[in-house]
Amino acid sequence: PPSLFLGGILSLIYIALWQLLMCAAVPITESSGDPDLIQFKWKNKEFVARMKVEITDLKELMRTDLNLGTDNQLLFMQGFLGIEQVDHSHCQIATCNMGGCFKQLRVGLQTYYGYLSHIKQILPKYADRLASLQLDTSNLATNIQLQMEESSLPVVTYPQTENQPTFLQVQREIGSYLVLRKFMMFMDIITRALNHCIV
Repeated sequence: PPSLFLGGILSLIYIALWQLLMCAAVPITESSGDPDLIQFKWKNKEFVARMKVEITDLKELMRTDLNLGTDNQLLFMQGFLGIEQVDHSHCQIATCNMGGCFKQLRVGLQTYYGYLSHIKQILPKYADRLASLQLDTSNLATNIQLQMEESSLPVVTYPQTENQPTFLQVQREIGSYLVLRKFMMFMDIITRALNHCIV
């Protein structure tokens, strides 16, 4: 009879919907990505967190020792000196371009490595701390490069520039402090990029 046929169809639909709902209720695993890539993410997030402590301690020491101005004065000087953040546009797009993002992170780390070299000459009092921070910066850049090679992403090596940035010639102490301030922000960018690109 038609009613029996209709009842059978409704039963099949009910079973199909129930199975669909059960599947949807299954918890999603934390990551469906490459386990090595996930390990790289967490290891380097911890590394970045340690570097941020180093940068914070050095910034606070410099600000006390050098008797720098107020936050508003420092922000004005940052704009006046034209101290911009390094390019990280590939890390900001909705669907992460991991190759482009990682390349920009490496270039940014190389740029800050160079800045730290100049600051070390300008402010020799902090040379040991700066050398330690440089070493960590170099190691982080190497970690990213090795992961790019492991993931078969194109790796391009850029020559280091040796010219001292203009802002470090004009305002040596404030410029040095502001570079560290920007470097701290770049560490946050790296953390966000690791979260964004590796899921």
